Amino acid sequence: MRNKRNRRLMSVLLTLSLLVTLLVPMVGPASAKSLNSVNKVLSTSDDATISAAAAPVLTIREDDDFLNHFVNGDTFRLVLPSTAEWNNPTVTGAAYTVRTDQVLEITFNAATAGPSADSVDIALGVILDGAEGEVAVKVEAMDAAVTEGSYTFLVVGEGDTTAVAESVETIGKTGTGGIIRIEETYIGSVADGSQTLRLKLPSNFTWNGMDAADISFAGGFSGAVITNVAGDSTSTLTVTFDPPDNRTQRGTIYVTPRIKADNDASYGDVEVSIDGTEISDADVIVAKYADYGVEITVDEVKDIIAGKFDDQKTGKVTIEENVRSTFLAGRDINIEFPDWVKVTRIFDTTGTDADVTFPTLDGKDSNFDITVNTTSNSTDKIEFKLELSVEGNMSGDIEAVVNGAGIEDYKVVVAKAVAPVSASCDTAQDVKIGVQGQEVPDIVITENIKGAIEEKAEVDSTGATGEVVVELPTGVKFAATPEVEVIEGNLELKDDGARLTDSDRSLTIAVDSESTKPSKIKVSGIKLTLDRTVPEGDLMVKVKGNAIVENYRSSEGWLNGTVDPNGDSTDIDAGEFDTATAVKFKLANCVTPADQVTKTKSVFKIGEMTYTVNDREMTMDVAPYIKNERTYMPLRFVANASGVADSNIMWNDADQSVVLIKGDRVVKLIIGDTTMLVNGVPFMMDVAPEIADPGRTMMPIRWVAQALGCTVTWDDTTQTVTVE
Repeated sequence: MRNKRNRRLMSVLLTLSLLVTLLVPMVGPASAKSLNSVNKVLSTSDDATISAAAAPVLTIREDDDFLNHFVNGDTFRLVLPSTAEWNNPTVTGAAYTVRTDQVLEITFNAATAGPSADSVDIALGVILDGAEGEVAVKVEAMDAAVTEGSYTFLVVGEGDTTAVAESVETIGKTGTGGIIRIEETYIGSVADGSQTLRLKLPSNFTWNGMDAADISFAGGFSGAVITNVAGDSTSTLTVTFDPPDNRTQRGTIYVTPRIKADNDASYGDVEVSIDGTEISDADVIVAKYADYGVEITVDEVKDIIAGKFDDQKTGKVTIEENVRSTFLAGRDINIEFPDWVKVTRIFDTTGTDADVTFPTLDGKDSNFDITVNTTSNSTDKIEFKLELSVEGNMSGDIEAVVNGAGIEDYKVVVAKAVAPVSASCDTAQDVKIGVQGQEVPDIVITENIKGAIEEKAEVDSTGATGEVVVELPTGVKFAATPEVEVIEGNLELKDDGARLTDSDRSLTIAVDSESTKPSKIKVSGIKLTLDRTVPEGDLMVKVKGNAIVENYRSSEGWLNGTVDPNGDSTDIDAGEFDTATAVKFKLANCVTPADQVTKTKSVFKIGEMTYTVNDREMTMDVAPYIKNERTYMPLRFVANASGVADSNIMWNDADQSVVLIKGDRVVKLIIGDTTMLVNGVPFMMDVAPEIADPGRTMMPIRWVAQALGCTVTWDDTTQTVTVE
């Protein structure tokens, strides 16, 4: 009960207290204020010392609506942040005292307490220590009639300079980007004395005619002297200059960027990278490299026969502006083909009304440039036809990429490459490595167009007949000359024109008269011999010859029927390629025959005449020895250890040679000769066989054993040789 009464009493007392407060008038200045302002905001470093003479000035001015509120003897204070301290500030219009490193007290005197609007000016001399961002002074009124608040008077700059581009300009092959403005972050951030400014463009852009006239100075840099400008026509421009001493303003550099784009330059933003001795790193976008629209058409997409010179012409190509003045004067239109196409001639340009210059071609390149001489005020067009040479083994769309001089990358199919012939066989069958006279399926060579197999190349310096060549891979030979006949069409072959060439590796077929109807050649009765060097896998056959591929560099044909007096079979002349093959196809699968030889393991020891064969001890009459870091062993015992029977070891005293036969391998060595023949194929050894007492033929074991299909292992610790 007592608690409830106490709570009621407390409530009544609080209500009375509130009413008394509302009835009593406020004590102290009412709405007194001043107009406070800073005359400038300086940019500076984080550890700058700023004198009162150079410092911003804070003005505390009596408001006209509150005259006589500055009272003689009233004091207010200015407080700095912890990263700043006072440095002999000066106060005009009042008395002042520096109380601490951060606190300055200012007291109105009789002069500032007059009837007119009075003011106090404080020159904010300070010393900074690790300041960041904005530095503000705080006005605390205490009981004076001043307006409280914080006033920024310094800004601590990051780095030595800042950089911006005034604008981003659209440019073409050449042009001027937006002006670059580089400014000190504070007075003296770029030191006195010689300075270097570098401006670097992206890849495939270069400076175009830049000199000292394109660089100007303002503010604290006014009067700066440029001592050198280097790097015009390169991607990096270097400017050396000497700024004035004792500057009282931040310095500014203005650069007018004049730019040139190479043919490989990428469309889009052009960014300049800036650095220097005391110039902060910065990247600014000054331009956009872009081309304008055109329409490119081809009136007829014609077939171009791969490997041929004669009459390989495109339809009419038209490049027409969609918008006038798209073709920019002084720039090149680049037409780029795949590297398997060469442009040998430009002709029929009479439909062109643009002011352009067509190039003179040497027929060795896959691209060319058309130079625009004048930018027109009307929509112009460029028209031309091309003569092309296509690499002999290529087919498909011939696509050109057109760009430059106001044209963004534009792709257009100009023609279609057609293979002159195709070749095939029935299902490929297995052939064994190291076996002679193996039958394979018939081959059919088909003309894809009439006359693809020519009686002669376009021009033949020797008058030789055009020939078709069927070429086997290395290590494979024709066991005999196959039969050759035309089974379709009216192509004619010479009666005795099929012969084996290139050590029986190629079948060469002579042409008597080219076809007027697409024809087929059948090659039948094919038997192949494979030596032991042929790898397992697909046996690929090539079809080639100057009757099919004229533009191979060592063929007898020349572009346009003109013999180059300086040409050579090793040179790539106009329209030529380093490709002789028109087509290749799979004829067979190369496989290794099953091993019919019993596995043996023989171990020989240097200096000892005993050895083991499958752990059975045997005896020789001559011990192995080492000479010139090679192990020599008696011929007969090496052959036996490698699986060669005595009956297959044949010595010829007349030429001092020995022949070893193992299965399908025949190995021949000659005393004193480093050449070893394996199935007739020469291999060079680094040592030669020799005769040792008592008249034994000694041979380098590793060379012979490996030639016979064995593996050889040397154990240096035990001085033993193992043959398996």
